[in-house]
Amino acid sequence: MSKLVVLSGVPGSGKSYFSKMLRKKKVGHVYIISSDSLRDIVTGSQRNISEDELMWKMYYQLAKVYSADPNGIVVLDATNRNIKYRIDPVKELRKNFDEADLVIFDIPKEVVIRQNREREFPVPESVLDEYFADFQLPQKEDYEFFKNVYIATSDNESEIIDLL
Repeated sequence: MSKLVVLSGVPGSGKSYFSKMLRKKKVGHVYIISSDSLRDIVTGSQRNISEDELMWKMYYQLAKVYSADPNGIVVLDATNRNIKYRIDPVKELRKNFDEADLVIFDIPKEVVIRQNREREFPVPESVLDEYFADFQLPQKEDYEFFKNVYIATSDNESEIIDLL
């Protein structure tokens, strides 16, 4: 069964770490599509958004390619911070998968700030503030669109990985 997992959280909330842990624990193919990694490939820097249109095309095209693996799990690792980013771009992609799940990272701001400082490329705190202001916890539409919606906290990420 092919599965799409959409991650949603501010930078530094643990999405990429979660993706790597999922890959380690799951048997079979786990394809991680990271907007940061693709941006680095396209522009040479995770911070350079000058080619974002191309980067996002590649992001969703890769998901379509990986959806051909009938037993694969495709993880979309980007902020997807509100309903506009979680559902609208995924609508067309959704039909390529047997199941689509959403994992929202509800991590306290002070933890995110600490984790962000430990990243290789930390996001400026002023930008983090903008992401927090725009971040939405699950909405009614999320529950209607995704088969499962999980809320990841600092304490339950392993349990969520087991459920995916």
